[in-house]
Amino acid sequence: MFLVLAFYSILVLMRDDKDKAVGLRKLGKSFNQIQEELGIPKSTLSGWFKDKGWSQEVTKRSARDARFKHVIHIQNMNRIRGEKLRALYEKAKDEAATEFDKYKHNPLFISAITAYWGEGDKGSKYLIRITNTDPRMLAIFRKFLINICAFPDDKIKAAMFIYPDLDEETCYKYWSRKTGIKKFTKTMVLPSRHKTRRLPYGVCTLVISNRYLKEKMIVWLNLLPSLLLDKVVQSKKRI
Repeated sequence: MFLVLAFYSILVLMRDDKDKAVGLRKLGKSFNQIQEELGIPKSTLSGWFKDKGWSQEVTKRSARDARFKHVIHIQNMNRIRGEKLRALYEKAKDEAATEFDKYKHNPLFISAITAYWGEGDKGSKYLIRITNTDPRMLAIFRKFLINICAFPDDKIKAAMFIYPDLDEETCYKYWSRKTGIKKFTKTMVLPSRHKTRRLPYGVCTLVISNRYLKEKMIVWLNLLPSLLLDKVVQSKKRI
């Protein structure tokens, strides 16, 4: 009789737990949440609800809700990141205006900005890239990056554009020695269009990737023409 009563009590408890689990599941609770609240193993819960269509709908709805929350979270993170970046780039522009006034009489600064005005990339948001056949221009620009912009020398890279009959190693030594740049990306081979009027060492591009510094460069490029024109006017007045 005792065993019968004990078995009956267990059945009652199990039925009570199952009823509670059903109620929580219908409220949209996950197996993990039900297990935490009632202490019922997930394997038992899975067995109870595996053939229940309404439970499967709860799973699908939970998955949709989770995806929606994830999308909202990503959107909020992107919005916050965008606001921080906008503030950062506004800071770069303010710094650039101050630095232009500080360095406007510095020959290295003016030479580098003028060179970039003529030969540099203006389209990319991130890349500062200047191409020339004269290694001295790239050497000056490298010094500008290091000495005025405090840009790490080991982050400055170059790329060569050479003709098919030029020796890549010879060209590399030439450009590296003349510019001071040690890191080179993959060399591009140019089609040889003229047999006599060709460059003996090809063309070289100095390139770095830095949005903050590119924002400054844009400001400097906008301020440079007025400075140069003012100097021309002042020079004429002295004459």
